[in-house]
Amino acid sequence: MDAQKYLKIAIIGVICIVVSVVTYGIYINDASRRHIEKMEAAQYTVLPVAHVGYRDFHAFAEEINFTVRAPWTIDVSAQYEGVLSDVRVVKSQRVEEGEVLATMTNNDLLAQTASAEADIEAARAQFINAEQTANRYKQLVEHNAISLQEYDSAVAQRDAALAQMESRISKRDLMLSEQSKMTITAPRAANIIQVYREAGRYVRAGEGIFMLSDLHNLMGRSVIAHDKFQQLLSVGDRFILEIQPHRLTNKAYPFGETSLPKTTLKLNQFYMELVSVVPDANADTDFHEVVWRVENPTGVLEPTYYDSVRIMSMDTIRKLAIPGRAVQKDVKTGNHFVYTLSDESRLVRREITCGIEGDGLTEIVSGLSEDEPVVVADPSIYTEGMKVGAKEYEF
Repeated sequence: MDAQKYLKIAIIGVICIVVSVVTYGIYINDASRRHIEKMEAAQYTVLPVAHVGYRDFHAFAEEINFTVRAPWTIDVSAQYEGVLSDVRVVKSQRVEEGEVLATMTNNDLLAQTASAEADIEAARAQFINAEQTANRYKQLVEHNAISLQEYDSAVAQRDAALAQMESRISKRDLMLSEQSKMTITAPRAANIIQVYREAGRYVRAGEGIFMLSDLHNLMGRSVIAHDKFQQLLSVGDRFILEIQPHRLTNKAYPFGETSLPKTTLKLNQFYMELVSVVPDANADTDFHEVVWRVENPTGVLEPTYYDSVRIMSMDTIRKLAIPGRAVQKDVKTGNHFVYTLSDESRLVRREITCGIEGDGLTEIVSGLSEDEPVVVADPSIYTEGMKVGAKEYEF
C-alpha cells in the first residue's frame, strides 16, 4: 500500500512539474512575441489617422475678388440762393428721411416776406372797409335812399379789394414756399458721403451741398468658378461675406463705435443674398459673374475693391467627410486620392471623388466608406506599401 501511495504522489508531482514548465514556456513565448512586436512597431513611422464619418460643415468659396458699390448716390443741392447758416451733419453720419441737414438764410427773401405780410394787412383793411360800405349801401338801396348804380359801384370796390388781398396772400405764400427751401432735409435714409460746403458759405440755387448714399445696403460683384458656386448653392441661399480684417482698417468714411449695432457676426463678416447670376447657375460654363446684396449695418464695409475674400454658406450640410489635409491630388491626372490602411497596417492609395469643401473638411462622394481610416500627414514622409503605426486624429 505504501508503494502505491508513493507512486501516486510521484506521478502527481511529475504532472505538476510538467504543467509548470509548459505554463512558463507559454508565458515566455507570449512575452517574447509582445517584445518583438513592440520592437518592430518602434521601427514603423507613426502617422495620424482619421476615420471617415458624417460631419456638419459650411461650404466655402475662397480667394475670391469682390467689388462693392453703393446701390445709389445722390447730391443734395440748394433750391434757393443764400448763406449756409447752419450745417447739422458731418461726413459718414447716418441720417433718416426728412432729417434736417442744414439751414440757409436769405435776408432779401426775409424782407420780401415781411413786406408781403404788411401788404396783406393793408389789403385786408381795405377789403373790410369796402365790405362794410357795400353792406350799408345794400340796406340803403332797399329803401331807395341811394341809386342801384351807387350800390353796384360799392360792390365792385369790395370785390376788387378782395381780389387784391387774395393776390397779396398768394404772393406771401410764394415767399413762404421759397423760405421753406432754406431748410435742407434728407430725401431718404442714407449716409453722408461728402459735405461740399461749410457753414457761412454763400451758395447759389442748384449748387451741391451734400452727397448721400446708402452704405447699409450695398451691392457686390464677383466671379466664381462653376463648381464652387454649385457647392455654395447646394447648402442654401443665405451667405456670409468675410473680408480680411486689415482691409477694413483704413476707412474713407469712418463710423464711430457708438454707431455699431449688436451682431452675431465678426466685424469683418457681412450677411448677403444672391441677386443675379450670369450665365445661369446650371449653365455649362467655367465661371459665373454673380451679383449680391450685402448687409452692412455697421458701416464698416465700404464701396471699393477687395481681393481674396471668402464667401461662406450660412447654413451647414451633413455629409460623409474627412479632414481636407488627408486629400492629395495627382499632378498628372488631376484626380484626388488618399492613403488608407490595409489589414497589415500598410499604406494603400485609394482614388476618391470629392464634393463640398469647408471648415477644414472635404466631402467624400465616392471611394471611401464610413469609419474607414485615412492618413492625415505630409505625403513626403511616406510611400505606398510601407508599414506604419497609427495614432488617432480627431476632427
